[in-house]
Amino acid sequence: MQIHQKLYQKLTRALAFGFCLVLVSVSAISLSAQTANAVTTPARIGFSSKTVGFEASNARSAGSMEYALIEFITDTGATDSSVVITVSSSNSALITVSKVAVANALGNYLLAVPANAPSGSATITASATVAGVVYSRSRVFVITASTSTPPVSSSSTITRATTPTMKADQSACAVINYYDVGVGKTYTALGQLPWSQLKGCDTVRIYAKPNNLPYHEMILISAGTNLAPTAPDKFMRVIGVPDPVTGARPIIDGAPDAQGKLATQLETLPGQAARTLQYHDNASTPRALYKLGLVMVGPQAGYNYNNGPVGYIGIENLDIRNAVYGNSFSDAQGQKTDSYAAFGTCLFVEAAAHLVVKNNVMHNCGNGLFINSKNGTLVELSQDVLIEANTFYNNGNAPVPNVTNGYSEHNSYTEARDIIFQYNYFGDVRPGAFGDCLKDRSSGLVVRYNTFASSCGLQLHLMDSTGGNALIYGEPAYASTYVYGNLFDVTPGSNSTNLVNYGGDSGLTANYRQGTLFFYNNTMVVRGDATHGIYPETLMFNLGMPNAVADVRNNLFYALPVTPGSPGKIQAMALGKGTVNMTNNWVSPNAAQYWLGHLTGAVVNGWNTNLGANNNPVLANVALHDYRPAVGSPLINAGNGLGNLTSSLLPVAQPGAVTLRKQDGMIDIGAFEF
Repeated sequence: MQIHQKLYQKLTRALAFGFCLVLVSVSAISLSAQTANAVTTPARIGFSSKTVGFEASNARSAGSMEYALIEFITDTGATDSSVVITVSSSNSALITVSKVAVANALGNYLLAVPANAPSGSATITASATVAGVVYSRSRVFVITASTSTPPVSSSSTITRATTPTMKADQSACAVINYYDVGVGKTYTALGQLPWSQLKGCDTVRIYAKPNNLPYHEMILISAGTNLAPTAPDKFMRVIGVPDPVTGARPIIDGAPDAQGKLATQLETLPGQAARTLQYHDNASTPRALYKLGLVMVGPQAGYNYNNGPVGYIGIENLDIRNAVYGNSFSDAQGQKTDSYAAFGTCLFVEAAAHLVVKNNVMHNCGNGLFINSKNGTLVELSQDVLIEANTFYNNGNAPVPNVTNGYSEHNSYTEARDIIFQYNYFGDVRPGAFGDCLKDRSSGLVVRYNTFASSCGLQLHLMDSTGGNALIYGEPAYASTYVYGNLFDVTPGSNSTNLVNYGGDSGLTANYRQGTLFFYNNTMVVRGDATHGIYPETLMFNLGMPNAVADVRNNLFYALPVTPGSPGKIQAMALGKGTVNMTNNWVSPNAAQYWLGHLTGAVVNGWNTNLGANNNPVLANVALHDYRPAVGSPLINAGNGLGNLTSSLLPVAQPGAVTLRKQDGMIDIGAFEF
């Protein structure tokens, strides 16, 4: 799994600073040559951006930060790291510059505008002296001070998105109100923020603590409830600001701290003493919600549901952990101690419309992520959700008598109308747990460019809607589910490990999924011997209804034995009741159409179109989990066309990295292009 983690880290280190205002490249000033020899390019100071995105102007806002790469470049164009460069700011009240102790791909200097910076201009200057010659570069920044306005009471919005939410957009905010939390910041604890008053255009920046120390606190995010409505370009954002040296995200931890002090769930309103977070079921008996989430997204106490769910919220760059059965927390200013339920979740969404969850790590919880829809009503429906570049691992529960059977909690468990999972990493569940990597009950589901490197019971558990009801299973998009460009790198666990279960589990079979599962250009690698575990097979497509269809094209199904000379795990393509249509897949030769020794109503068509007679797809480095096609691979340019799929659903990226596929007119088989 090493290469998967490296790919993920490379992506998320870039995305971690996607919110920053970015230093654009600066052309070099021509200076006198360093040597007497004739050269075409003089030596110079190189001063350029190493973060994501570019901005045309030098304007910066109070509270922004960015990395810059500042180097000495010789007359030959090479970088000379031995040259000492001095970098300074003309006004540290407006912008500061600091050397990064451990240089990384994002740069070797950190530029930061203080949150309380006034408006004005300041210059960053880099200079070096070599052989008596002084080289220098400067850049002027124009700073705009931040202002903060009190929240205004109003209502929420239940607008349906015409296009999917793809980012936490604040482009229409005339002013962004910043709430900075961290050591030396305006707020030193999460509980000091007026969480129930935040709304669109507000941004909470949670700074990583020194020495990777956690915030042992709980959060309720309720933007859009009883407040001024948010909008597609006026998101409310909660952003983790990573450690400038290590890149570690700020940690929100549901476990007690090193001194045994319990995590708390308090907030402070302006002019008031600290109070308990205002979960909307605070007045009910028994209370439930406050035991279910470490970071909770949902309505406040006393909220009128007719105004719709919370909305237009972005949650980014956080490490959320330890909301797990058995861990205790403190409620009501430390006067009451309670503990998480087995369903305790790192990020629990009761209901939300227009939600972006991006670049977070969720681990050691009952569920990593849970997104709910309830009561078949529009005002309690989650919709328009983007889950991007997150890491899920070590979630779920081992069986606990009279508490959980171990199958009910998962790395991710969602029910929404219109939801996209992309560029995420799904690792193992907790030891002894039987949960799934991705369990979902949504319509409009797209799963693309993710890495599943796990021993989850099921990689994809796609069931019927039980909370959104007809608002989800009555949607046209409920009949079309897209899974493409993913890497499934599987080592079967003690309870076996299977690929897809597509159907339902409520008992109301009329509402089960029975449309088309479009499954194409994925790479499925199963490590294990055929004799290992309870079953010699790994089951691919379990279709629960006779009308269900899996359209399976251009995939790599590779059985990789762990013992030399032993046969790999048999990949059985179909069981259940539906139809698996196979077109142009590379399949290991010991694969089977059906589950061996079991009766089935499933049908497999197109078996004769498969490739892979010699069980050698010629991959880059399977020992290092690098499954790209290598020179001579039969996967190269062997993909077939994908019919009438729209351009937005074509496989154009690779798992773990935002890298365009080669546009050479021929697609490769599997998730990766040569």
